[in-house]
Amino acid sequence: AVVSTQSTGETGTEGSILYVLAKSADSWRVITVGVKGEGFTNRLPLPEKWCGVRDEALSELTGIPQCVFVHASGFIGGNRTMEGALQMASKSLEIHGKV
Repeated sequence: AVVSTQSTGETGTEGSILYVLAKSADSWRVITVGVKGEGFTNRLPLPEKWCGVRDEALSELTGIPQCVFVHASGFIGGNRTMEGALQMASKSLEIHGKV
């Protein structure tokens, strides 16, 4: 899991788990954590500019090798390696100003 320890202001995510990394059959997933009682609302979705982008185009956009995809809604993404998935989560935190 990736945890933001920085103050996040009014979103109430300080110290909350924002992303979970999980192994799938042939890659690693970056899964956003939902807000309890808020349906499909995530604490921190993956960056909007990554949404719907796949494979080499996503690797070029993120600067992270071996990216697989980010879902159009930003709730999940994938990379062929655990290190790459962790880089995706970390870079997302940076983009959102959480580190």
